[in-house]
Amino acid sequence: MEKNIKMRYPSYLKEFKCIGGKCTDSCCIGWDIDIDKVTFRQYYKVQDKEMKRMIQKNVHNNDEYLSPDIDYGKIELKTGKRCAFLDDENYCIIYSKIGEEYLSNVCTSFPRIINKVDTCYEISLDIACPEAARIILLKEEGIGFKESEETLGKHILSGDIETSSKEYDNSAFKYFKEIRNLSVEIIQNRKFDLSKRLYILGDFIKTLEEELKYKYTNVPKFIREYDMNLVSDGYERDQLSYIVQIDFFKKMIGFLNVSKEVDSLYFKEYTKQIIAGFKFDEGGDISKHSEMYIKAFEDYTENFMNNNSYIFENYLVNFMYNYMFPFSESESIFDGYIMLLVRYSFIRFYLVGNYLYNKQDNKENIVEFIQSLSKTIEHHRTFLIDSINYMKENKLDNIQFAKTLL
Repeated sequence: MEKNIKMRYPSYLKEFKCIGGKCTDSCCIGWDIDIDKVTFRQYYKVQDKEMKRMIQKNVHNNDEYLSPDIDYGKIELKTGKRCAFLDDENYCIIYSKIGEEYLSNVCTSFPRIINKVDTCYEISLDIACPEAARIILLKEEGIGFKESEETLGKHILSGDIETSSKEYDNSAFKYFKEIRNLSVEIIQNRKFDLSKRLYILGDFIKTLEEELKYKYTNVPKFIREYDMNLVSDGYERDQLSYIVQIDFFKKMIGFLNVSKEVDSLYFKEYTKQIIAGFKFDEGGDISKHSEMYIKAFEDYTENFMNNNSYIFENYLVNFMYNYMFPFSESESIFDGYIMLLVRYSFIRFYLVGNYLYNKQDNKENIVEFIQSLSKTIEHHRTFLIDSINYMKENKLDNIQFAKTLL
């Protein structure tokens, strides 16, 4: 019998239920589908003759597996990168024929993301799932958190950190919970507009990083006494920053290599539209369209970003919780901040480009796009690595460049 464990989770978690074949972007299409060792061996015991034949034909050992709990085996993908066990109505044959207990750890877990922090299991949902994205992003009241004791069942741990461990005595990891809690508090402070919140967050992370270099014993006091009100007046939007952003994200599209490395037809079409919207297909210097770009960013910010700021706030908060911000990229907490900002600004860049093309938008389309972009970049083979390497090589991983992305 499984014992109860301590859980912490966003309040939206209990609202989620997989909608199966009704999903607009199935997690059983377009991704490799891994089978853990325990489930792989369960398949030898299947009695249903038809299912046994399907399993023998479509489930194979993975000679290059990284973890027996994740990718010991693989399911063969069919045309269109569809799972071999997906029926014509996009429902799982394994689930319907032999039961949920025969689903792998990966299939059982997604879109749940589970991290263990000290003795608590933190559970949240991945916005790469359309139904999860709809529930999370459309919460106008924002994201709250709850705790309970429950059984966990099949799962995969994405992260595991013991903040009291001696190995973290001289590391920012020691203060992970305090750092993330204040980071979330800053992003959820609706007294400031979202760009100003992101500016304050950058100041907090950068100043904290400097504090960590010299005075580890002073860090808890610094976090407790950090006053975001004193920092907020330091930010003013510079319209010319939009031109810098466009030049930067034009290069980022190249790292995505959309035509060859992205499977989503929706995302491919969206990318074509933003390229046309920004007139990148015309070639030449982007500065000749600078007035058009500035007006588009200002109009979109006023009419859509500001009116639906809770969508973007929820995206940021959920990301922080999913990926253990600010350690989401490396042990450098500023790397975590700058890449969070890149994600947010990349979303806005795409939305503005689409607005230039279609001259309209609405919150449902915004949610659909954020889901598609999240699925694309968070599961892309090289995009995030290429992006941070490019920024470091060109000395863009600093607070000055961060301001231009706001």
